[in-house]
Formats: sequence, structure tokens, C-alpha cells
Amino acid sequence: MMKLYKKLNLILLLIFVVGTISCFQKLPNEIPLFMQSPNRLVFVGICFALLFALTIVSFFPQKISGSGNQIRNEITVTVLNLFGLGLFLFYFSVLARYYGLPVNTLTIIMLILGILMIFVGNLLPQMPFRSRIGVKLPWILKDKLCWQKTHRFAGYTAIPLGLLQCLLALFVSNYNIAFFFGIGLWIIIVCLYSLFVYVSGRKN
Repeated sequence: MMKLYKKLNLILLLIFVVGTISCFQKLPNEIPLFMQSPNRLVFVGICFALLFALTIVSFFPQKISGSGNQIRNEITVTVLNLFGLGLFLFYFSVLARYYGLPVNTLTIIMLILGILMIFVGNLLPQMPFRSRIGVKLPWILKDKLCWQKTHRFAGYTAIPLGLLQCLLALFVSNYNIAFFFGIGLWIIIVCLYSLFVYVSGRKN
């Protein structure tokens, strides 16, 4: 299982290279992205560099987790793979339009965020205290019980709100609504809940 996790970003990187080579000539000199239009070489280069870095780091999860614990390292690799998959899907959603495929980039981004929330929601309750991956607000890092309760709450709420964001991205044309009632609302309630837990613990 761990070997497969480590190789996922490598597989995505290979597909990235093959796909880019096959359609690079079809790309315009400038890639329109929201309010920016980077040169195609810059766009491809940045995406490649990020995916390449994630691929390399995935083979050395202990450097990120700071631990030799297998479970913690598996969680670290899974998170790295989720970032790699998100980047991969975003990149090819941009390229798809030049293949004549009707893909809305913002819809893809909203779906990626929703899917990431669902996967991260399954991982957060397992995060050890002061892990390098997690919700790192100052008051959470001071209190182990606050860390545990916050990450359990964050995990349990990420899954339904991630599903909600995916549904809104597919069926609601206003992306601000999809963003707010998905990842935006999740971040707000997790921060407020963690503060409530910390203050309650201090009073007791």
C-alpha cells in the first residue's frame, strides 16, 4: 500500500509529461487564467515544478512528518498525493479546452476542493498532537485536548461540507455561493469551534 502511495504522484507526473508534449503546440502563447495570462512556458513550467517537487517529497515522507511512525508517514504521503491529484486535474482542465472539450475550469477547481475536503476529513481525526500537517492556530498548539477535539470536529464537518461544495459546483452557477458554503464555511466553523474549546478548557 505504501509503495503505491509513493508512486501515485510519479504516475501523474509521467502522464503530465506525455500529455503536455502531445498538446503543447495547440496551446496559445498566453494561457488565460482568471485575472492573469501567463506565458505557456511559464504556466507549464510552474505546474511541472510543483508536481515534480510533490513526487520527490512523496518518496521521503519521514522528512515532512519528522517521524519514523508508519501511520503518520502514510497520512503524510496521502496528503501529498491529494495535492498532486488536485494540481494534475486543474492543469488538464485548462488544457482540455484546447482539445475542444467543454470544461469549465472554475467548476473543476470547486470539485477538486470539495474532493480534497472529503479525503482530508478522513485524515484529520488521526493527526498526532502538533503534527506538521493540521490546523495550526496558536491556541490549538498550546492545548493537546483542544488539538484532538478540533481535528475530530474538522474531520467530521469536512465530509458533508465537501459533498455540499461538489453539489453546488455542479448545480449552482454562482461560484461564490459554492465556495462560501463549502470550504469557506468549513474554515470559519472550525476556527470558531477550536477557540470555543480552548476558552472552555481555560475556564475549567
